[in-house]
Amino acid sequence: MKRSAFTIIRHGDYRSMPWRNGKGVTLEIAREPASGDPFAWRLSLADLTVDGPFSPYPGYRRAIVLVSGHSIHLRYHGHGSCVLDCRRRGARFEGNWRTGCTLGQGPCTDLSLIVARGRNARSGCLVRAPSVFRLSGARELKISPQLAHALFVLRGSVAVRHAAHQPARIAREFDTVLATGSIGGRMIVEPRGAAAVELALLRWRAGRTRAQTAAAQTLA
Repeated sequence: MKRSAFTIIRHGDYRSMPWRNGKGVTLEIAREPASGDPFAWRLSLADLTVDGPFSPYPGYRRAIVLVSGHSIHLRYHGHGSCVLDCRRRGARFEGNWRTGCTLGQGPCTDLSLIVARGRNARSGCLVRAPSVFRLSGARELKISPQLAHALFVLRGSVAVRHAAHQPARIAREFDTVLATGSIGGRMIVEPRGAAAVELALLRWRAGRTRAQTAAAQTLA
């Protein structure tokens, strides 16, 4: 089986960036490309301290996961609502929806993924529903060559490796394991230490932006 390519991004290495609406700051974990606008995708961690609107991102799809705090009530004007809490930790929605946020009982932290839809439906944008799970023993995650994968450590620490016989790398609380998925394969994750382990998994494929489409046409 082919190996997958993954990188561990440490919490201390996340970059502080202002929100588009100027009402907060996010810690940028990773993005493609590394700088400039528009981006194909961006993964970040944000502290929510007051009720208010989310920044609009027309042309993008979004997914968020409740990392810490009691609850987040999301209202998509004209598209319903949902509550993120201990029972449901993740949600997906469109970046152009007017989305309001109400905090249940004090500040919260959320993990946010923003993915470009692309110029049309053929661009192939895909954002899987976020998955949150507890880890009590070794678990093998399949890495699709068609998708990018981010494994975020919500609580505890994990050993990560390509195969059982290979040396492990350690991802600790609030670290992110980023797998490009470009060559497929698998990732084996296993709890490290006695503390409980909780993980969030995000999977996506960005659509082609205008610049990417133009570049592909030039190469053709």
